[in-house]
Amino acid sequence: MLKHITAVILLGLASFLFAVQPAVAQTQKITASEVVDAETLEAFVLYAKSQAETFTDPNDLAPYLHSISIEGDWKHGNTFLIIMLPDGTVFHHAGDISANGKNLYAIEDARGNKVVQNLLAAANMGGGYVEYYWDDPAVEGDEDTPKTAYAVSYVSGQAGNTVVLIGGYYQDLSQVGQITLDPSLIPPPEVTAADVVDRETLKAFVQGVEDRYLKAIELVGLETLLQHQDIFREEGGPYRQGSIYFFVFTTDGYIYFHGADRWRENAPVSSLDREDINGVKFIRELINVAKAGGGYVEYYFDDPAVEGDEDIGSPKVTYAELVVFRGGEYIVGAGFYKDLKRAVLNITLTQNDQPVADATVEFSRSIAGRASQYQWQGTTDAEGRATIEIQSDSDASGYYLARAKDADGNTLATWNSIPINSGEPSTLSLPIGGRAQMAIKDLVLHPNVPNPFNPSTQIAYQIPEAGHVSLTIYNTLGQQVRVLVQDSQAPGHYRVTWDGKDMFGREVSSGVYIYRLAHSSSVITRRLLLVK
Repeated sequence: MLKHITAVILLGLASFLFAVQPAVAQTQKITASEVVDAETLEAFVLYAKSQAETFTDPNDLAPYLHSISIEGDWKHGNTFLIIMLPDGTVFHHAGDISANGKNLYAIEDARGNKVVQNLLAAANMGGGYVEYYWDDPAVEGDEDTPKTAYAVSYVSGQAGNTVVLIGGYYQDLSQVGQITLDPSLIPPPEVTAADVVDRETLKAFVQGVEDRYLKAIELVGLETLLQHQDIFREEGGPYRQGSIYFFVFTTDGYIYFHGADRWRENAPVSSLDREDINGVKFIRELINVAKAGGGYVEYYFDDPAVEGDEDIGSPKVTYAELVVFRGGEYIVGAGFYKDLKRAVLNITLTQNDQPVADATVEFSRSIAGRASQYQWQGTTDAEGRATIEIQSDSDASGYYLARAKDADGNTLATWNSIPINSGEPSTLSLPIGGRAQMAIKDLVLHPNVPNPFNPSTQIAYQIPEAGHVSLTIYNTLGQQVRVLVQDSQAPGHYRVTWDGKDMFGREVSSGVYIYRLAHSSSVITRRLLLVK
């Protein structure tokens, strides 16, 4: 479905640059550092043109643009290349990526000369020099010294379009603004970035990108769209909402389009084999699932909205599909960060009522039929105390296993079926040779999980002292629907399930319900939502 994205807006640009040309005579290689006068500048630009004319694979575009944008053969100080379309729109500015997409046709130098118009005219005449005046802040007293640029053009054999290649032109372009495109010309996708809340909406968002690109091309044309790429990066717009945006990169790891950071475009990802904290090579995995027909990859990545996750990252889900066009393969995708649920445990480890220091305390979810994997741990201090923060992308509430190890790794003790609830700190005593004990000070009624729910939900609560407990479901009219608990209970943590049925075993209708916990003289109520 997404095969047209790079064909129309990204890979189509490769056709502008990489033409299938007849064989030409070998052009002398002149690097940017060897440019010292007009003659060597012309040789530098013509050599760059001869190299661009040899490219036939669309996958060569991004590596080429990256190579001319870093210090080396193609860039040295103020000597670099600018690739421009005949209407004056910058396709790629190797010296200032913020100039990409700007139309420079009307720009003037310090003496009112139409520099870009003159460069385009020179290129149209088979190549030529243009003098211009600009006060370079880095050079003292150069305002009256003319500078020389050279421009040449060639015709793409694939698309039949003319491309202009310019060297020696380095006027400050920061004052040239981007043209504002009327967003009403491009209808937003049915599922926008703001609508992405789960896997299904993420996939729909990625696949919906294609249609909007096509409409943009049809309505405003390729050259105009180049000037308005930021419409796809606009924060709060249909294509970007916080950390949700789309991207396109090659199977070799070069980024064509980045919905949040244009400065990363036409550059390689940090590493195709980059791993997250769990050893997931997420770039490789994205490529693999895309080639397999499209799919999701879960991994940990630094979330800019979360302080302190730079080293470990936050859980992220990304959906990617493969685009095949004119022999090139490209990955299109987007992702969202999961909302972590947390539970904080303040633990005291003792043996014969004495604190145990320098011991490692480990916690794991207790899952029937599966080997325990201890994912959360802390080391006790001189008082035998440790703080452990449990994180889960679904719900941290549940029953846990725990064990303690000494400094040599020997197991001191294990504990089973420890009830833990999300959203608040809990104080837990772990006596070696005894049962785990949770300190309970107050009557607590936790939010039901899940909420909204269908067909059932769990309700957890804790009571600080023995007494009569009732837990009852009511409708919004105050009518009793179901009694879940009516009994005397000892202090502790409890969890019950409501199956969405009334006292007669009939399924109740969708809507808001109230659940009420009563113990001694205290009463707590909360709301829950049944959605069918």
